[in-house]
Amino acid sequence: MDDKEVPVLIQVFVSDDDGPVFEELPAVAMGQDTYELLSSPGLALNLARGDVISIKNKNAHAEVLKRGGNFCIHIYADFIPEDVIAQLETDVGNELGGTLDGVFEGNLSLAVPSSNGMDSINEFFDRFREKTGLEWYYSNVYKNIDDEEDETLLNWWLQS
Repeated sequence: MDDKEVPVLIQVFVSDDDGPVFEELPAVAMGQDTYELLSSPGLALNLARGDVISIKNKNAHAEVLKRGGNFCIHIYADFIPEDVIAQLETDVGNELGGTLDGVFEGNLSLAVPSSNGMDSINEFFDRFREKTGLEWYYSNVYKNIDDEEDETLLNWWLQS
């Protein structure tokens, strides 16, 4: 690993609710203000592991320069038993080639390769929801991340 591949922690803008909110993520510096994410975020939207991003204005959403090919899946709950998390991590790895990238209390972030196709991913996580009662969400598929009502898709996964 050369010097450029040494992981760094970066601050990624999440929102501005009575002051800016940031999430700290591991990344590799690719150049000035440019990073490749080593983990999918648990709060920041429109990002996933492997994405190359630019942060020119620290108080604005990161700009995605190149998609890494992963969907970021969020699961938010008050509490998730450790055995359920461990089984989900094993199953998502075995069935979808994905990873559990973050655990904070009852909140999980996962990276799942888009090459699985949305139907397979939906089926997998719908089975998880039926078994656990926990909702799941794609966090990097919507165009307008500041408007929860706008469900316009980015469709980045459809491009070759």
